[in-house]
Amino acid sequence: MADAKVIDSVRSAVSGLKHAIDTGNKEMEAKWQKRFDELEFKYQRVQAAKPAVKGRTAESTDFIDAVKLFSKGGLAAVQNKYGERKVTRNVASEQKSDNLVRFDITGAGALLMPAEMSTDINKQIVEISPVMQVAKVVDTSAPSYKQAQRNTSLSASWLAEDTAASKTSDAYGFVDIAVHKLAARVAWTIEQEADAAYDLEAEINDSVREQFEKSLGAAFISGNGVGKPQGMVGNVTNYDSSGLSLTTDMLIRTQAQLKDFYRRNASWMANRLTYGYIRSLVLSSTNGLEYTWEPSFQADRPSRLLGSPIFEAPDLAGLVSGSFTDGQVPVLYGDFNYGYTVVRHTDFYVIRDIYTEGSSFVTNLYAMTRYGGAVVRDEAIVELEMTS
Repeated sequence: MADAKVIDSVRSAVSGLKHAIDTGNKEMEAKWQKRFDELEFKYQRVQAAKPAVKGRTAESTDFIDAVKLFSKGGLAAVQNKYGERKVTRNVASEQKSDNLVRFDITGAGALLMPAEMSTDINKQIVEISPVMQVAKVVDTSAPSYKQAQRNTSLSASWLAEDTAASKTSDAYGFVDIAVHKLAARVAWTIEQEADAAYDLEAEINDSVREQFEKSLGAAFISGNGVGKPQGMVGNVTNYDSSGLSLTTDMLIRTQAQLKDFYRRNASWMANRLTYGYIRSLVLSSTNGLEYTWEPSFQADRPSRLLGSPIFEAPDLAGLVSGSFTDGQVPVLYGDFNYGYTVVRHTDFYVIRDIYTEGSSFVTNLYAMTRYGGAVVRDEAIVELEMTS
């Protein structure tokens, strides 16, 4: 009866306020607005005075009541009571009402009351290679991409009087870059999908992207070209260090291997551990090379070494001691945009599999795309190989 009286009072106030607004009666409008405020205050006071059920929160009370309804009248009974309330969340076919009673609309019906969950995710950080930032990236819808290139340096000749000019031998060709299939799998349980307080869809997208970028970065650095891109290490200009301990002289000589044309847009790549060791080298007061290091004071702007930006590449050899083994490559230097091409296929496939692990209520998502990569100008990039 009390609920019915409240409903009648609200309806009367709504009707009176609407009439006052329609007729432009400001005095009457203020009167009914005051009545609304009184009803709201009265409602809040009554709610605060209600005795709590011992050992039960308001949410658990609603949930237990819903279970009783469900056991007697099934899903329809629950939907009749809670389905018209304010919906605060929609995930697939699931609804969540303002009192935390949730039910599956399309299935057999299930009542869920999850524990409190954090909206952020604590996860391991994946280190991503910078190759995609500095290399040339092209899109294709074909199974391969052909990069045209000239393989010889042209040269003019001096001629004596009445001497015929000899023909210059030009050699042009192609670098054929195949695109290879790269796939990732993400799986989640029905509980994660139903009870997630975080954005599950965004997290799945991030997971797929991280898997792709991690695999691509490793392939662009050291891939063997068999079923994956060809990496830079072992396929660019090689400079032997003639020593296993990294020194500033080695860095200077590595840079000197590059023609001036490529140095204009050249960058360094090094593992973060090697990066740290290089900083300690150039900032040391004992070698007089402080001026070679230009620290960055802006976000997303790399520091510079010997005038060129330096990027952290996790897939290169890295040792904080600076002492490497024979054959390791800790540093790359060059014009990566000119010397290395990444080919990205325009297609992207996603398959949602709810059957393979259906008995465990696990959903699998498979994502597949295609990438290729190859060195197209080996003289544009130099690798520093540690040799004894």
